[in-house]
Amino acid sequence: TTRLTADTGVSVVGTLAVQGALTTTQNLTIAEKVIHSGDTDTFVSFPAADTVSVETGGSEALRVDSSQRLLIGTSTSRSPGGISTTLQVEGTNAVSSSLSLTRNQNNNQDAVLCFAKTRGNSIGTTTIVQDDDRLGDIMFAGADGTDIESLAARIQAFVDGTPGSNDMPGRLVFSTTADGAASPTTRLTIDS
Repeated sequence: TTRLTADTGVSVVGTLAVQGALTTTQNLTIAEKVIHSGDTDTFVSFPAADTVSVETGGSEALRVDSSQRLLIGTSTSRSPGGISTTLQVEGTNAVSSSLSLTRNQNNNQDAVLCFAKTRGNSIGTTTIVQDDDRLGDIMFAGADGTDIESLAARIQAFVDGTPGSNDMPGRLVFSTTADGAASPTTRLTIDS
């Protein structure tokens, strides 16, 4: 076994083959990507400042951009309905542009999509919400030839009264956009 020690670093031109584990007690600096040795079109890459991507089969599968958005199926963030979200999934078919939630358990319970809202200013707070605060929003946007910010329909949940400990009155608002209009109008409200 040969031990190499250098106070100013080691420079290798060409290929450095290491048999066994490569261990460092400090940072490991990589210029662009970490490539799988038996599958060179599968790798983790650093394509821009503060950005990480994962590529499989020569195509980018996911990216975390400099705004900490997780982009799946795209490398560019968009704002459907005028909202730029932290998780964005984009594709060209039902499989690559869908989100699936599955619960596997021998009972009558389902998978859950849950929206929650507090009036706190930091992660983990439980500052109480107030009457008319919006708790959740499902928006349906379509491409209008210019962008994908125009909404065709919307379902919103609001606080509908004064909340308190174990007391959360709510209402649902269903809205659709008329032909020739650019934003949804309330069509049905179910109050508390």
